[in-house]
Amino acid sequence: MRFSAARQIPPMLTEPNGGTPVKYNTYKNTQQKISKLGLGCMRLPRLSAEGEAIDWEQAQRVVDLAYESGINYFDTAFGYHDGESERFIGAALKKYPRESFNLASKMPIWKLRDGAKPEDIFAQQLEKCQVEYFDFYLMHAVGDNDEELIKSIDLPGFMRSLKAQGRAKRIGFSFHGSPALLRRMCENYDCWEFVQLQLNYYDWYDNTAKEEYDILCEFGIPCIVMEPVRGGSLHTLNSDAKALLDEYAPDKSAASFAIRFAAELPDVLTVLSGMSNLEQVKDNISTINGDIDLSAEEHELLKKVALEFRRNFTVPCTACKYCISECPNGVDIPAVFAAYNKYSMSRDLDDFTDAYAKIPSDSNASACIACGACQSVCPQSIEIPKKLKKALELL
Repeated sequence: MRFSAARQIPPMLTEPNGGTPVKYNTYKNTQQKISKLGLGCMRLPRLSAEGEAIDWEQAQRVVDLAYESGINYFDTAFGYHDGESERFIGAALKKYPRESFNLASKMPIWKLRDGAKPEDIFAQQLEKCQVEYFDFYLMHAVGDNDEELIKSIDLPGFMRSLKAQGRAKRIGFSFHGSPALLRRMCENYDCWEFVQLQLNYYDWYDNTAKEEYDILCEFGIPCIVMEPVRGGSLHTLNSDAKALLDEYAPDKSAASFAIRFAAELPDVLTVLSGMSNLEQVKDNISTINGDIDLSAEEHELLKKVALEFRRNFTVPCTACKYCISECPNGVDIPAVFAAYNKYSMSRDLDDFTDAYAKIPSDSNASACIACGACQSVCPQSIEIPKKLKKALELL
């Protein structure tokens, strides 16, 4: 693993239940330690399930427990929690020495399509986070539709300038495109010091996560993992898939297997988890501090779990909510898909009808005009209008 000069690691407190500080990886050719578990700030505690407003008091407790347990990597972005995530994490970390944590944020490529200037966005992000630099800075959610824009405005050149100025210590990008694009990004630009991939055992066995990870290994680029539990779906699973894990290890959470799968990979620098409460922080820390290496038997088990899950997993939505920001009618797409996926697992039509009825009529699937704006920003490349139509057909 890799990084530049060594930095001070904060004096870590033990985790309240008697655990030890989280383990670390070392960025390649340096002495800098990065916690093997990072706090993703896209799913912080909220004031209500209906909105994105952060419960600052509860979220501060999550951050404090993470920091005091040794987590030193915090990942936010321009659009998380309707723009509030950057402001919150900046305030939450303000009481800690700046050199004791790594803060990551991301350039929203979709804003550049609307004519926004990257310099203005970056300055706004520094101000919101109350910092003078980001330790890790990313182009956000690079997909196949972004390649020409990235090239035409020379966004990599802008990223290089931030690094040269010391305002971004390390530069990279988060990725939601094809393996072919990932290879071109690595071949055409020599500036990337890390790449953030959606990597979990479901996408490893049933998607392109393994191929993408192998590409990064080929180019010697460290991998930061996002969505290790796939938006929480690999924790809830479905009854058949979860039964396999419960039978094998009834005392372990389903999420712990997903965290271990990502963390054991040798070129993974840190695994980001969007921890929404203290219990999730404790469980993830306990997992990362244990024996993370999966046995051959456990790898075979997860293949079976992925197979059972795929049989019921109708829409691969992670509830990132990028789609909502682009929808002209404000359709609550993740809520519709959550109800639909629940039905696909239970086949209980009454349950689906009840869940769907809780979505306001002006933001349910009937409000979709099939314009496709949502689909253009979906990291999972879901055919959203078509899937919304299927949900309507169930009614």
